[in-house]
Amino acid sequence: MPTKPKILVILGPTASGKSALAVKLAKTFRGEIISADSRQIYKGLNIATNKITRKEMAGIKHYLLDVVYPNQDFTLYDWQKQAFQTIKKIIAKKKLPIICGGTGPYISSILQNYDLHPTTPRLRDCPYDFLILGLDPDRQTLYERTDKRAQKMIKDGSLIEVKKLYKKYPDKNLMALSGIGYRELIRFIDKKITLEQAIELIQKNTRHYAKRQMTWFRRMERQGLKIYWNLSLLESKKLIKEFLE
Repeated sequence: MPTKPKILVILGPTASGKSALAVKLAKTFRGEIISADSRQIYKGLNIATNKITRKEMAGIKHYLLDVVYPNQDFTLYDWQKQAFQTIKKIIAKKKLPIICGGTGPYISSILQNYDLHPTTPRLRDCPYDFLILGLDPDRQTLYERTDKRAQKMIKDGSLIEVKKLYKKYPDKNLMALSGIGYRELIRFIDKKITLEQAIELIQKNTRHYAKRQMTWFRRMERQGLKIYWNLSLLESKKLIKEFLE
């Protein structure tokens, strides 16, 4: 039986350090990174989505960032289709595809090969061998990080970014503007709440989102997907080396 091509997956809640780990591992194993983040697909949504910067990419090729404009639809099916095409492209270059992100349905759509037929969606065998690494910092650490990130977003200019986007795309019901860090600041711009209240809401909503992300990942485990949690960089490299041999 022919062996399946191999892919690496790095998942975890928001602010757990996935992107930095993915870049380090991509450097070691000749990898290229596919973003699995349902907010980072939008052009112009940079600061509040904590989109990886050119500098942080450190020369590693990243895919599925800045795919569509905020007023364009982009479904799970669209992401899955582009992700499968991108995996093929990376494998053709004899490099390791690394899927990195926190949007559970995106990741599951590849690993469980969702058949996204509109009337009869179902799971199928994945066409790839995969290894999943998970990052799950303790709650105290994670919440401190997410709280600091909300403050940093404002300092880094997320309010200016949101004002520009809201002026260009005044429909506040757009999926792109419904994300954390956008909907709260739009309420501030609309004079419904103060900036302090907006920041507190961003912090609170981010904590709730991190919990929902972990619920999805635990569900994946219950469905039989093995996730190796919180390995050191050295342990991760050793495991990946064994996986690729």
